[in-house]
Amino acid sequence: MTYSSRLFVALVAASFALSFVDPAAAAKKKLTYDEAYAKCKAVLDKKGVSGTSLQANERYTLGAGCMKKYGYQL
Repeated sequence: MTYSSRLFVALVAASFALSFVDPAAAAKKKLTYDEAYAKCKAVLDKKGVSGTSLQANERYTLGAGCMKKYGYQL
């Protein structure tokens, strides 16, 4: 198989795979900073992670990881 035929097969395979991409998933809206913060705060409150004394670092670390998941840094 020559290089050009391999390239053609790869292009056909890629276009076939891309035809199955859901356009609604691709157009998913990014949460605003305030929405992401509220969602992460609710998750931490539900888990019962305290924000006082020795456990404050745990809450900060978990919150930062949650915010990073939504594309933001603390």
